[in-house]
Amino acid sequence: MRDDDKVRPTTLAAAAAFFGKPWSTIRDWPSRYDSPRVGKVGRLVYYDMRDLETIDAFKNLGKPIPSHEERMRYRRESAAPRVSAA
Repeated sequence: MRDDDKVRPTTLAAAAAFFGKPWSTIRDWPSRYDSPRVGKVGRLVYYDMRDLETIDAFKNLGKPIPSHEERMRYRRESAAPRVSAA
């Protein structure tokens, strides 16, 4: 398994701090854009940081947010090694 394929768990508060956005903005993303929970410890719910980063990237570009499956495919394609024709 490549490092790109591993889940990077994060809380919404940590993601908000990473993106420099209010927590109230980030908290709606999982339900609005169907981002699955990767775990829960006590009252803390964890989501995949890679998925939240992809959502943030699409929002910053002003593009519509694709479904979760399309975001996964997008990440796999963008992380794939590029082979140049010589």
